[in-house]
Amino acid sequence: MKMSTFFLFSMLILPAISDAQTVQPVRSGFVFAAAAGVSALRLHAPAQTAETFVNASAPNFKIGWMMNERTALLLSLPGSLYKLKTDGRPRDRGFEGFVPSVQYWLTPRCWVLGGAGAGMDAPAFYDIKNETERKFYFGAAALAATGFELWKRNTFAVDVQARVHYGNISLPAGRLSGTACSLLVGINWY
Repeated sequence: MKMSTFFLFSMLILPAISDAQTVQPVRSGFVFAAAAGVSALRLHAPAQTAETFVNASAPNFKIGWMMNERTALLLSLPGSLYKLKTDGRPRDRGFEGFVPSVQYWLTPRCWVLGGAGAGMDAPAFYDIKNETERKFYFGAAALAATGFELWKRNTFAVDVQARVHYGNISLPAGRLSGTACSLLVGINWY
């Protein structure tokens, strides 16, 4: 958790100490973004001790519309993978969400994002062997992120992001709560 706080703080401070960008970025209309990286996911399930997983962070998409040159209204789809150890075989699952969110550029290169919506615990699509493994569970989710655009060309940008995703999912045995702290590299089209 201390590491995620450091990343979030660093992402907000970088624009203040970097050179000013002289050209105002072009952002308008439809937005699509994808990101990949690593995530530290801490899960707490009923009748189990909390467990931390460090794994790939996927899927990570943002789809939406620029309201003006500094504000975007988005549907964010955060995700972190983890290994579920059950009586049967170990399986890959995703700690994910469908989160309506707002992204705001504090400076021409630095942005923050926040939102709340639906959380989901789902099987990884590539790891489903039979029908009993197709169980999806839903609940609530919240998302906070910050990013810094490293490179921009016309309506395309590459950024580095720090993100915290919280979910509280209803399982048949009780509630699964988790927090994923992710460091990502993203590609964005505005």
